[in-house]
Amino acid sequence: MFQKSREEIIGRQQQEMFELSAPVVELWQGILALPVIGTLDSKRTQLMLETLLERVAATQAEVAIVDITGVPAMDTLTAQHLINTVNATRLMGAECLISGVRPQIAQTMVGLGVSFADVVTKSTIAGALAIAFKRRGLGVRSLQPSEEHGA
Repeated sequence: MFQKSREEIIGRQQQEMFELSAPVVELWQGILALPVIGTLDSKRTQLMLETLLERVAATQAEVAIVDITGVPAMDTLTAQHLINTVNATRLMGAECLISGVRPQIAQTMVGLGVSFADVVTKSTIAGALAIAFKRRGLGVRSLQPSEEHGA
């Protein structure tokens, strides 16, 4: 009985950890982000895709940023999953941007012959967020020192 209970707890914890591996956060009204950290496999990318699409539908987001800064390596299968995510997000009516493209990832993608030609990519999430704001007609400005303290 103790062993079965322990196995159920471990199984539940594993499922919860797995679900946390695809957090979709709302950065701004109409702008979502999916930070991806670690290695991607088919099961995880499917969960990420489902979670992102559900959040796009629930929030009516216009822009989704998939940040791959934390992805250590990219192979053809991973790249194909990203392209599928972009295409599915577009079918839901939102634009999908890829951020966090590092030099080694870019070189690998070119070497693999994987094309992201019709996908907006940026090296940082800040760059992608700037594009998202622009697409939504929003702007960001720096406060003058006198404005920071309500003067």
